[in-house]
Amino acid sequence: MDVAAVLDPPARVLSFDPTWRSFTSTQGGLVVGSLLAAAAAATGSPPRTVTAHLLAAVVADTEAAVEVVPDRTGTTGSVRATLSQEGRVRAVAQVLTLARPSSPVSEAVPPVPGPTVREGVPFALPRDFVPVAEHTEIRALGTSRPLAGGPEPRLHAWVRVDGGLEPLVQLGVLADALPPALFAVRTTPAVMPTVELTAHLAGPLPASGDWVRVDQRLAWTDADLAVDDAELRTVDGALVARVRQTRRLLSR
Repeated sequence: MDVAAVLDPPARVLSFDPTWRSFTSTQGGLVVGSLLAAAAAATGSPPRTVTAHLLAAVVADTEAAVEVVPDRTGTTGSVRATLSQEGRVRAVAQVLTLARPSSPVSEAVPPVPGPTVREGVPFALPRDFVPVAEHTEIRALGTSRPLAGGPEPRLHAWVRVDGGLEPLVQLGVLADALPPALFAVRTTPAVMPTVELTAHLAGPLPASGDWVRVDQRLAWTDADLAVDDAELRTVDGALVARVRQTRRLLSR
């Protein structure tokens, strides 16, 4: 299913299908991924980092205008992409681009072999709360599960997205595919919308529909915010991205 109608870059007009909602608004990762894709289309250069602020809910089935303005061009570029609905800016992203293909990744600490997809246990998020679950397949790893009241605020799973999304849009969805890490130690749901997401992209993007392993942990929390760190890897263990996500704790 198409999630957006694309017009002439650098200006895009999008309309998100209601099935891509998380709770009452469009999934934040889909919004960030759409801004990444718009920045890449406008500049012809692959994004390497993004910092996005999600300022207000993005409503489904409502026209959203995406504008891209380069702040700097050249081998290293900086691009500002904004998404607006009904004359109001709903999301803004600052994207760093490099006008060259991604090179092989060298990590300071070599990763240890991770669990395979077959080791994952099929797990379905409740579609009543997160309709976007219709488009994702999750295989949970370890003992932590959302709302299971576990001892550790960590969620670890293989995830893939079914929807024929372009790779950058898919990456945004994957980065935001799991519930907040705090859900692993809770037994009741709470609204914790993403208000900021920063990602560092590494290596080639996974192809549409590929499995990606997402290991997400709570970094810290206070009375108002919870910050999660996540690592995304391919089936062969290659690093895809590292993500830090800030969530508002509306129930506190």
